[in-house]
Amino acid sequence: MPAENLAQKEATQPVGPTWTCVTCGASASGDYCSQCGERHVAGRDISFAHVGAEALEAFFHLDSKLLFTLRTLFLQPGRLTADFFLGRRKPFMAPLQTFLVCNLIFFVLQPLTGLEILAPPLRVFNNNAILGKIAQPMIEHQLARKQILRTDTAKMEEFTRRFNQVSHLQAKSLVVLMSPLLACVLALLYLGRRRFYSEHLIFALHGYAWWMLWLLIILISMALLLVTSRAAGSPISLGAMDELATLLEFGGFGLYLGLAMQRFYRQSVAATVARAVPLAFATFAVFHLYRVILLFTILYAM
Repeated sequence: MPAENLAQKEATQPVGPTWTCVTCGASASGDYCSQCGERHVAGRDISFAHVGAEALEAFFHLDSKLLFTLRTLFLQPGRLTADFFLGRRKPFMAPLQTFLVCNLIFFVLQPLTGLEILAPPLRVFNNNAILGKIAQPMIEHQLARKQILRTDTAKMEEFTRRFNQVSHLQAKSLVVLMSPLLACVLALLYLGRRRFYSEHLIFALHGYAWWMLWLLIILISMALLLVTSRAAGSPISLGAMDELATLLEFGGFGLYLGLAMQRFYRQSVAATVARAVPLAFATFAVFHLYRVILLFTILYAM
């Protein structure tokens, strides 16, 4: 068929009824607006069956994207960040969304273990060897301001209960602060490599998303170990468990970041190790800086 006849036939084919887009006001035909992508809502679209079908479709689409994102996060360190900057974003959740979902999973399941890491109770701030020197004077000042004596059992119990409650609430939002702090460390480690801060920030968001799930696995394992040891008649001390948990937390995190760095920053094994070792120590420092910031916000909120 000649080209002019084909073009004439296509031009005479019906394109369907036109409608006015309620979002941008453009004239459109078909199911979607060509200007803004808004969908044409017909009468049947507001039926209960249709709305329910769309809700199920959205849920299962999100569910499949969530599972694929978490699987990639665990099995292929650094790939989410690399694909994000390559522009391959459709199969995965956005970096901040990934972090927030992992944050939600952690804070929903963590109370079941009976152990705390990201939302430390008052006794941790009082007894921690690293934080104690900073935390104790601040806590004593707050007690004096509220005219509470440590010998007053009833008031101290109420103060402790309120402190622990606020700690848990504040930690849910403040934990995200660790990502920009670690991104600053990465910017220093890659100084002169012409990397944008946003690249380090997305890398850190993915790293901490993994870390929160890793912490959850550690807490569940520690809780099971504690219950088992008590049932066997030889309970493990909390101090020994804390040392083991710290080693697993930051040792595992350092290993994961090293594997992720090699994939995303495309460097040799030697260059990766040279940066991953100080980065692992930096995560430990960032974690305690986060706890100091958390303490300030707790006392301010009380």
